[in-house]
Amino acid sequence: MGASSHAGYRTAANLDKMMERLGVDVGYSAAPRFGLLTSCTQRNCCSCTKHAACTEWLAKEPDPLSGPPKFCPNFDLLWELYYDFAVGHHAHGMI
Repeated sequence: MGASSHAGYRTAANLDKMMERLGVDVGYSAAPRFGLLTSCTQRNCCSCTKHAACTEWLAKEPDPLSGPPKFCPNFDLLWELYYDFAVGHHAHGMI
């Protein structure tokens, strides 16, 4: 396994932390629709070049209304999960 493969694993680990920060229940990845979204986010994350920005974002104090960071290649997918009533915990308190 090359160094780039290890970088992909390190970045993908940030994805779990990011989803947790956003209140997205990753347990729903077993459901077909959410499994596909999760698979896409993992693929995007492994090829991301913004690892330092991601790590910095995760180190900051969470802002419950900010949503996913705009630099993230998964911004659209995470935004969908963030506001989905089935998996996004923040959506329940916002209506």
